[in-house]
Amino acid sequence: MPFNKKSLKNLADGWTTESAREAQKKGVATRKANKEAREAAKMSMAEWKLYKTDVLDSTDMTSIDVLKVMMIKAVAKDDLDTALEIAKTLAEFEAPKLARIDQTNVEISAEDLSDEELQELLDQAASDHAQPRH
Repeated sequence: MPFNKKSLKNLADGWTTESAREAQKKGVATRKANKEAREAAKMSMAEWKLYKTDVLDSTDMTSIDVLKVMMIKAVAKDDLDTALEIAKTLAEFEAPKLARIDQTNVEISAEDLSDEELQELLDQAASDHAQPRH
């Protein structure tokens, strides 16, 4: 079966000693950065216990307070997207939406009512109007 000599170029190794060393340096730098990030995020059990006794037990922080602190930190880091998301969450707690009030309108023709029924409805409407709304 015949083959094309140009297709063999695709099988040729594209790595040189220089490119291999560059890739190795890049890989080492990436692994080092990842390790540093993991170490920075870790909190040992002793640190956690110290944090718990020093901070958590001595403060009355609520979840809303934590969200406010996180929002301020996000703004300080110029991470406006995160700050906006936290602000949206806070807004729901600080200014909750008013509950929806279901209203039913009933149309009654005065011609269909007796004088007593009409007077009763008028008295009821007057007493409802006189009561303060909250």
